[in-house]
Amino acid sequence: MIEHLVTSIGDTGNVVVYNQSFESGVVDSLATTFPEHSEKLQNIRGRLVDLLVPFRNFHYYHPGQMGSASMKKVLPALTGKGYDGMDIGKGDDASAAFYKIALGDISEEEKDKTKKDLERYCALDTEGMVWILDSLKVQIYRK
Repeated sequence: MIEHLVTSIGDTGNVVVYNQSFESGVVDSLATTFPEHSEKLQNIRGRLVDLLVPFRNFHYYHPGQMGSASMKKVLPALTGKGYDGMDIGKGDDASAAFYKIALGDISEEEKDKTKKDLERYCALDTEGMVWILDSLKVQIYRK
C-alpha cells in the first residue's frame, strides 16, 4: 500500500489534505512502523497543504457551515453534496469499519459490503476536496 501511495503521489508538488495535523500523524505513524519507506513518506508529509485552514480561520465562511469548519459541513454548504444517507459517513465510523475488517470480526458478505462503503466514503472525501477547491475558484473569479 505504501509503495502504491508514494508512487501515485510522486516526489514533487503539493498534497492537499483536510486536517493536516491528523494526516501528518498518519504519515508519521507509517514512517515509524515501516522505516524502509520513511524517507519517501516524510517527503510527502513535507508537502501537505491543509484545505481546512481557510475555513478554520474564517477566511471564507458560508452560513450553511453552521459555525463548523468540518468537511462534513463545508462540502454541502459549498456544493450541495454531502455524506447524508451513506452507511459510512464519518471518519470515526470509517476507522471502526476498517478495524472490524482487519480483525476479521465479520462475515465475508459483510466484509465486501463494508469495503464498498469505505470506498464510497473515501472517494467522497477525495472528490469533495476537489469540489470545494472548484467552488472557491468560482467564488474568487466572480469577485
